[in-house]
Amino acid sequence: MSIINMFSRLLSTLWYRLLRRARLNPVLTGLALFLLLSVGSLLIGLLTTFDEQGQYGHWIMWFNNASVLMGWLSIMAAWSLALLAWAHRKEAATAFLGTGKEVKEAKEAFEASLILVSRNCQTEWHLRHIQPKRIELVWTPLVKDQTNTLLDKFQSIECFESRQRSLSNEHAYDIMATKQHCLFLLRGLLDQHKRERVCVDLTAGTAIMTIAAFQAAEEMGVTSIYLLGQSATKFQARIIDDKKVDDPNEAKVIMLSDRRGEKL
Repeated sequence: MSIINMFSRLLSTLWYRLLRRARLNPVLTGLALFLLLSVGSLLIGLLTTFDEQGQYGHWIMWFNNASVLMGWLSIMAAWSLALLAWAHRKEAATAFLGTGKEVKEAKEAFEASLILVSRNCQTEWHLRHIQPKRIELVWTPLVKDQTNTLLDKFQSIECFESRQRSLSNEHAYDIMATKQHCLFLLRGLLDQHKRERVCVDLTAGTAIMTIAAFQAAEEMGVTSIYLLGQSATKFQARIIDDKKVDDPNEAKVIMLSDRRGEKL
């Protein structure tokens, strides 16, 4: 029994090492297995050729039949796995639908928004021309006063949690803390509005805030957008001009990831 256990442990160790090696370098592992099987088949063929007396005939036939059976089983398993992988595939192209397209019906499409805040003109253009019924803002104490002043101009738009809850200046550069903050605010919006009627505006904020908010939107199955200003600075940057926020043509709503048609 100890010999059987030792042999079993040896096979188990070899199997797990093979799996680990395959994970690290699948191409070389596949070639090594192919070479091993080829050498084994060659040895069986040589034994069959030189066993003129038939001394090992029954063993050779057993190995030959076993190799044929294993070959058929491996082919069927490979096709089964290939069909299973194809059935459950998720093409990369479908992960971010509508990327780069202009959303011309944004006012009708969205009734709630999560908005990253830095320059007031971007937030104000969103509130004036997309006109959500409810918003939540991702902002830091650095823009507290200007944000509250802006919200006072749009008192008909509901804003609950983010009036009292802001990111600390340190968390604005902590991707996980910012992501959790965005998830919290999104859950509040989704409690009151259908998922396909909610969007995340990623135009403003730090790079960390943008990445975190986008990840949160994808996890919750919420559409993400950004505003492309139509005014150019002396460096040819596309911005929303502070003096033109009343103009609906001052910015275009561009899709980043359209999640409205998905069933979660």
